[in-house]
Amino acid sequence: MAADREQSRDIVTALTRAGAAPRRLLELNDGRALAHWHNERGEARYERPRHHALSIYTRGGEKTSRQVNGRAVSQGFPGAVCLFPAGSQSQWRIEGPFEFLHFYFTDQDLHRCIETTWDREPGSLALEERYQIQDEVIAKAGQLLDLTDWATADQPQAMDHLAHWLIVQLAGRYGTRSLPEPIVTGRFSKARQRALAERIEASLGQPLDLATMAGWTNLSPYHFARLFRASFGLAPYQYVQEQRLLRARRKLSESADKITVIALECGFGDASQFSRAFRKRFGVPPSRIRS
Repeated sequence: MAADREQSRDIVTALTRAGAAPRRLLELNDGRALAHWHNERGEARYERPRHHALSIYTRGGEKTSRQVNGRAVSQGFPGAVCLFPAGSQSQWRIEGPFEFLHFYFTDQDLHRCIETTWDREPGSLALEERYQIQDEVIAKAGQLLDLTDWATADQPQAMDHLAHWLIVQLAGRYGTRSLPEPIVTGRFSKARQRALAERIEASLGQPLDLATMAGWTNLSPYHFARLFRASFGLAPYQYVQEQRLLRARRKLSESADKITVIALECGFGDASQFSRAFRKRFGVPPSRIRS
């Protein structure tokens, strides 16, 4: 894990040297990460990063250009999308303020996605470079990330869910080979739904990411998430959050354990995170249930 995190610093280091300031950073599973950046002015050079990076401009960008031999070859705009495959090289000039999001992921993420989502050989596809292009689907995902509070209790799981979806989109849209949009129809059987509900209930005190739950059914995270929503009416991370809050409410009314202890037992990172989620869901703080 430490090595994965170190790999996600190649572009981060280049941006920092160019004067960019991170507004938010969220570490995900297996070395994936999200970052929200702000920059005013400077030059950045990306020299063969060991990881892949997706960039989505959220504000400004019209005065940011990609440079080749000292000449601007493309200009940015709000919603612009860039894809930096591992090993790519590019140079940038920033002459005005703008904000952008970065999603960092590895070759292992890409290969696992290709193998489990399309049942193809992992090495059969590589990502192609894309710079300051228009992609409304990816841009809307960037808007969602920009408006989301990354510090809320369910966000690590929600972001993990979105990360898997983004990798599927990038592999299908910008790979060296054409891949069809994965088609997922139907839903889990009633027996499988009961088994999943019981497994989730038994695991609420543990980290539950999308890949872990998908592994219970031998499905790709993409297929699992689609079938889960069709079966339960909620995304997996939403369902898990709801079950954790319901369990916490029961414990608050039935036991004398401290609120912090209950929060940790129900899978929340800390008491303040739990309190915010509880108030948002039930309209009162946990202490009100206890009293």
